[in-house]
Amino acid sequence: MALYVFNGLLIGWVDAHEVPLGETSPAVVHAQWCAWPLSLTGWTVVGAAAGYVITEQIHAHHAREPDDVLDEPRRLAEPPPPASGSGE
Repeated sequence: MALYVFNGLLIGWVDAHEVPLGETSPAVVHAQWCAWPLSLTGWTVVGAAAGYVITEQIHAHHAREPDDVLDEPRRLAEPPPPASGSGE
């Protein structure tokens, strides 16, 4: 948080918001020496969040029985049942 505030005051709030998200390169802002740590911190947080989400998905799939996991794509690949309307 302090790094973000420091960068906001030094490089501007828009750049301080865009640098950690990867929208603006830290190489093009006024104080590069300060923007690079902000960029690395942003990418670390994004990577950690993605890793957490992926790990949770893997654990959720491991908690299911293998037959249940394989039945889902089989069920989705089956054609839908014919409509049983009397409109014809």
